[in-house]
Amino acid sequence: MKKLLLALMLVPAFASAIDLDDDGTWKLTGFYNLTGAKVMSGSSQGSSTPWTYQKYNCPCTIQNWEYTGVYEKSKGWEFDQESLVGLQLKKDFTPNFSGTVQVVSRAQNPNQGSKPTVDWAYLTWQPSTDSNWTIQAGRFRIPLYYYSDYLYIGYAYPWVRPAPDVYGWPVYAYNGANVSYRTQIGNSDWATTATVWAGSFSQNTDAYYTNLYNTTPTSDAWKRILGGSVSVNNGIVDVRGMVMHHYETAIINDPVNGPTYEVNNAGTTIMGLSANMDYKSWLIKTEIDHFSQVDPSQGLNNVYKYALVGVGYNYKGFTPMYTYSRYRTVAQPIEGRDTQTFVLRWDVYKNTTLKIQYDVSKDKSTYPFKFFGDSKLLSVALQGVF
Repeated sequence: MKKLLLALMLVPAFASAIDLDDDGTWKLTGFYNLTGAKVMSGSSQGSSTPWTYQKYNCPCTIQNWEYTGVYEKSKGWEFDQESLVGLQLKKDFTPNFSGTVQVVSRAQNPNQGSKPTVDWAYLTWQPSTDSNWTIQAGRFRIPLYYYSDYLYIGYAYPWVRPAPDVYGWPVYAYNGANVSYRTQIGNSDWATTATVWAGSFSQNTDAYYTNLYNTTPTSDAWKRILGGSVSVNNGIVDVRGMVMHHYETAIINDPVNGPTYEVNNAGTTIMGLSANMDYKSWLIKTEIDHFSQVDPSQGLNNVYKYALVGVGYNYKGFTPMYTYSRYRTVAQPIEGRDTQTFVLRWDVYKNTTLKIQYDVSKDKSTYPFKFFGDSKLLSVALQGVF
């Protein structure tokens, strides 16, 4: 943790991408998030008396599902749940053929105990330098959300982190390939990009299932992933639609009773629609998603609905913003949350931003046990790119 914090303090000294050779074919870029947060108060099932959920001392709140970033009131200010630094190295082999690797070191990374991790590693090819087509193969983030590609590049969006009510599933990457086509629409200002992708991904000990739900090592695999998206934008309005299908197998590896299936080769469909506007000083962010994993033969009726809407205004480098997010399962027992987020972003100087955020989250779950509960969280983050 101390080494990571030192690296984060040194990173802002860089102002732009670094050329690693004389002809500019090797380029190094990076990003960092120094994030601290404190649970101000919390309660569960009508009581603020401290309780324990899994291994967490609550009042508490989860702000990252992929890497189980959980803040606990008893620990005060915590800087080791979401802080990270990432480096991306790109090599241009020819004008239309390149390779990219992105490595991220996180203050906390329970997934497979690997730190740092290779989040991206892929090759990119275009038939020609001016081609509308792009083909890539390797490891990528699954593009389930509008901010999927740069979820951990905090400088790219107004919040300390995108709403956890919407962002976060047990599997977040895929090994495979994608093809995209981008073109202008006639003589208008509008451009459209269509992308299809396919692949798979698995984790032996998945933090999402292991830490947050089962307390027993759980493996998870998404196989036969096939998805597509279409986006249109004109520099002011950006609309994106996405649909993806895969088969999920999650196995609880109980050391005493042996392995049991959480889900077994369950067909799963995820759909999403986002519409964003950046006009003059106004920002509007919206996203709505639907997850369906239904199989009566296995007793599965996993349907999840989640959405966010936010409005902000930029004035001389300051951007205050209000966001409301919501998450619900359909089948009993219901798991649900409603969150109001108030954030102020200050663009301190080029490539660096400081954010202060206050989240008021209400637990709408109907579990017979105490879950994460209600919480009020204060967050502060210094985020940037270089």
